[in-house]
Amino acid sequence: MTMSCKKGDTGPAGPAGPDSVMYSNWTNLSFSKVYDQTTGDSAYGATVTAPQITSKVLSTGSVVGYLLLQNPLTQDSSIVNAINYVTEYFSVGNIDIFAGADFSGIPYRYVIIPSKITITDSNGNPLTYTSDQIKKMDYTTLTGLLSIPAKGSGSKQISL
Repeated sequence: MTMSCKKGDTGPAGPAGPDSVMYSNWTNLSFSKVYDQTTGDSAYGATVTAPQITSKVLSTGSVVGYLLLQNPLTQDSSIVNAINYVTEYFSVGNIDIFAGADFSGIPYRYVIIPSKITITDSNGNPLTYTSDQIKKMDYTTLTGLLSIPAKGSGSKQISL
């Protein structure tokens, strides 16, 4: 008697779980001129829809925004932590971004980490990063630690 097995087709990916790091596509910002009632100055504002931001993420996790800036003289581009250039306000389902200049057309990406993260370094030692540490990480460090691809959106399961 002969038996053989065939591996079935891979099904569609399920929804992100509670311990998933979620990351967005790069999206070009679209700013509008707004009036700052606190200072009386004009500013610019944009809202990015981020349905993965929940009240739990806001209370126990981190959301980090990044900008892809291009040097107009050299055409070199670099990815920088958005907190160095704009003010971000995170709320359930949205990111409100304000700046003193118009950042329209600048690519923006966010990463959502549900809580502090612990990874194992190359020597097998556990390293834990707090929300404050995560928020200050540069793009290369964060995406390297979490194996986030350079393009696309999605989620990755992590162990917390």
